[in-house]
Amino acid sequence: MRAKQPAVFALLTVAAVVAMTVFTGPASAQVLYGSLTGNVTDASGAAVPNVKVEALNTATGISKQGQTDERGAYLFSDLQPGTYKVTVTAPAFSARVFEGAVVSLNSVLRLDVNLTVSQVVESVMVSASSIALQTDRADINNQIRSSQITDLPLINSQGRNFQVLYKILPGFTPPVEAHSESGNPQRSMVTQANGMPQSSNNTKLDGATISHPWLPRLVAYLPPVEAVETVNVVSNSFDAEQGMAGGAAMNVTIKSGTNAFHGAGWEFLTNSKLKARNYFYCLYSCTGDPNRAPKNAQNQFGGMLGGPIRKNKLFFFADWERTTRRLSASALRTVATPALRAGNFNGTGTTVYDPATGNPDGTGRTAFPNNTIPTNRIDPAAAYMANLIPQPNQSVFPNNYLAVGGYSFTRDNVDTKITFVPVSQLQIFGRYSISPTLVFDPPSLGAAGGDATNGGQPGRAPDTLRSGRSTGSIACTSRAAQ
Repeated sequence: MRAKQPAVFALLTVAAVVAMTVFTGPASAQVLYGSLTGNVTDASGAAVPNVKVEALNTATGISKQGQTDERGAYLFSDLQPGTYKVTVTAPAFSARVFEGAVVSLNSVLRLDVNLTVSQVVESVMVSASSIALQTDRADINNQIRSSQITDLPLINSQGRNFQVLYKILPGFTPPVEAHSESGNPQRSMVTQANGMPQSSNNTKLDGATISHPWLPRLVAYLPPVEAVETVNVVSNSFDAEQGMAGGAAMNVTIKSGTNAFHGAGWEFLTNSKLKARNYFYCLYSCTGDPNRAPKNAQNQFGGMLGGPIRKNKLFFFADWERTTRRLSASALRTVATPALRAGNFNGTGTTVYDPATGNPDGTGRTAFPNNTIPTNRIDPAAAYMANLIPQPNQSVFPNNYLAVGGYSFTRDNVDTKITFVPVSQLQIFGRYSISPTLVFDPPSLGAAGGDATNGGQPGRAPDTLRSGRSTGSIACTSRAAQ
């Protein structure tokens, strides 16, 4: 039965694409796209119907055409986010060309046009780059663009994370990391929007919800910062299409290929050798050179490439990023002293009674002589477990054992995205993301186990502990010619 599932999925995908190709018709706006609308009027302010309007994506060369209705209004509701050249033409009127019209994810750009009568063939060039006011939607809509994501500081415990920028948005509490590396290897962050619970937020990546299945307040996958095109955040007056959100709806898009090849490489390094030693490092015990800070090296590096497979029709984008962290982790623990292991409880303030004496209800029992359990009365299983626990290595009690271990973290993030535009009325894209992760956090008590030295969940040997996260989405849109 399992072997048939991929074939069934492929058939359903093809059927969906064919259905959308054949049964084209008006479709409502989706969070994957942006909208462009406006009214066309003449010099007297009267509406001009049947005016041809063309929106050309300057990066991909994809063009969409439409025309105004009887009220002089036009609407494109399924435009890819990007910069557009908008051309408005009508008989007996001068053509108007708007350069630099920026269409954003999940938002509406209004571009009203006033035409003037012309006796000769002429066109008027207008810059639309300054148009930013949203007048056609009532929601509180914020755009975090790729330039902000790549230029602003985004550091958390395991590299860079675009969620750090939520703290600059109104109504949001400062984002914080939650759960251990084993439970949350992406190191996604949680926040509250407008006083709502953390679990009331919903994050979508290229239109697909990516909430952690067991911890819904967490995001299960975070793409590399350089791969993110934009983050749209809606925090009030949601449209019905947002869904599953009461606090905020975050819509994240990964970059797509264009008609030009674009690539980038990066590396960010944090190394304890470049830092001063903490004054209190040797307060209890030194685990290495007392004049050098304990090892803590983090490295995040990767690359991306996008471009055309077939100009104006088929595009690709791919990225890979590796995050590694190696550190000398230490933690103070309390273990039994040699006297306690031998059954001697003198000086502890606790009296040990012989369980073989007295009444069943615990009354009338006799204390062991000299408050010491005889050696032959100690259970062999308890003695075996006690021998697994390491001996104290500090002179104070409690906190008489300093646990030291080598912590390691390795995570790969890989994204691939293909965009296909067979005709202007149909656009298809598919994305696949995967993030295999290896976490090794040694137990603080060695063979006896105990909690993890670095504060997370106890790890196992590097060759036996592997966990991964993967997400994928396929989306299609179609629209009849207007």
